[in-house]
Amino acid sequence: MNIQGYAELLHTQKLSDEEHFEYVQIIDQESKRLSNLTKQLLLLTSLDQKSYPMKLSEVKLDEQIKETIRRHQWRLEEKEIEVSYKLAPVILKGDPELLVNIWDNLLTNAIKYNSHGGSILISLSQTQTAIEVIFQDTGIGISEDAISQIFERFYRVDSARKKDGTGLGLSIVKQVIELHNGVISADSQSGNGTIFTITFFREKQREE
Repeated sequence: MNIQGYAELLHTQKLSDEEHFEYVQIIDQESKRLSNLTKQLLLLTSLDQKSYPMKLSEVKLDEQIKETIRRHQWRLEEKEIEVSYKLAPVILKGDPELLVNIWDNLLTNAIKYNSHGGSILISLSQTQTAIEVIFQDTGIGISEDAISQIFERFYRVDSARKKDGTGLGLSIVKQVIELHNGVISADSQSGNGTIFTITFFREKQREE
């Protein structure tokens, strides 16, 4: 039943306090999901049309990732998930707002699909030619059949991964990484967690 349906129930039915609270919660969750979907669709459209106003600056990736972890601290504590990270001080010339989308999406997924009391490992390193970021979780994992499709738009793996999702997050992540001269890959097995590996290639390599 949609938001309108639940809103009509709240207006027309005599409900217990428990039912009233439940319906309000559903409306709140659905409205947030639709708001998120709208924002993601707008971002994808502008990325597709190459009309997104890229604002390039020197971004400290280690600081940006740490800040993302801090923002999600309450969710991590709620599921008693331990985050370990090894982040070298790395600077990438890019759009800070777009780059935040990557870390936010990968960390949100790593929390959402993780087991209670699980763990997340994040690493950031660099060489002369590339920057590498790895997000590894101990969650429900992704089947071999699904792994090749997870970056496609509106693709959602299974019922366990359909809650609260729009099916757009990883597609945005892939596009943003490609805009920054990078690639992303995923390695996973059902029940054994997932590893996302991102490689940003240095500008010199692109010019050669």
